Amino acid sequence: MAKKEDKKYKDYIDDFDMPIIKFLDAKQTLLAEEHFEIIKALRINKHMTAKEIHELYIDKDTKKHQYTIKTIYRYLEKLEGHDLVQISGHRITKKEGKRLTEQLYTRTANIYFKAKKEEVYPDLAEKRRDSYKKLYTVLQEIDDTPLISFEEFEKLLIEKFDSEQEFNRKVVEIISENKVLTDLYTEMDIDIVNHINDLASMLLVFAKKPEIIKKLQNIYKKK
Repeated sequence: MAKKEDKKYKDYIDDFDMPIIKFLDAKQTLLAEEHFEIIKALRINKHMTAKEIHELYIDKDTKKHQYTIKTIYRYLEKLEGHDLVQISGHRITKKEGKRLTEQLYTRTANIYFKAKKEEVYPDLAEKRRDSYKKLYTVLQEIDDTPLISFEEFEKLLIEKFDSEQEFNRKVVEIISENKVLTDLYTEMDIDIVNHINDLASMLLVFAKKPEIIKKLQNIYKKK
């Protein structure tokens, strides 16, 4: 076991393999979003006690804890039960001749990827199609030039979306094999990870799929 020296305490970290990447399912994604402060703090500090996590929830105005320590333990138990948090060792603190032992918690992977939005929110596919209709109307109203049919427009946007998903998968595959990307993504919060991937995928479509961009440039019919 590795030891971390300190004047007041020693941390004893268990030997275990930490996966670089973990793909979250819908339930895990919702829990990670709900308990973002804990997930973020464990990314930064790696190993924390329940009391240290409790300190994250202090109201700035009242200077009082927003939740009891029992609530924090309940949160940790729920996160542990869904494989988002794990016990990583223990801390021994010496104070006034007494020894206090506390469990240490850490994440179950360095980088978390949220589940696809459609998996988290089942009605999103229908909402996306509705947004395509609204977008079609907007583009139709801001220019006098007629648009291609809605069926063609929707097919094109779906093609663009599918290509973005394809590049998204490629980016993920490279991350664990590239130290620069591994280090970079490890420093990102869970909400930023997916955002950066979405942006990268969109730009890769622009750069690598010129035929799609060409179609987008011709959504208005030539007069």
